[in-house]
Amino acid sequence: MNDGLSRRGFFAAFRRPFERTSGPVAPPMVQEENPDPPVPKVAVVQGRFCLALTSFCSACVERCPVPGAMKKERGMPMVVADACTGCGVCQDTCPAPRNAVLMLPQRQTSTPHPA
Repeated sequence: MNDGLSRRGFFAAFRRPFERTSGPVAPPMVQEENPDPPVPKVAVVQGRFCLALTSFCSACVERCPVPGAMKKERGMPMVVADACTGCGVCQDTCPAPRNAVLMLPQRQTSTPHPA
């Protein structure tokens, strides 16, 4: 009843196309010579999506690790851009169905704006 093909030989035929023939295991990582530096960010609250507009939510203000970076004015959270470090904790803790906190690139305040 032996047909000349062992069980090991049968399954080895399936494995051959996937075996490595030669060369590196994985392609080398491509590294940029001058990677762009990380852009500092600042939190921005989108009032129309904020739950504080219709309820008493203040999760972002309570969880902000930087004292004075977020405060509540007239029931709505406000970001003090000069104090915000851009850590993103407020964005991570926002419970709104559509996140009300955006992390946007911080504007450079050192360049004067035309009057």
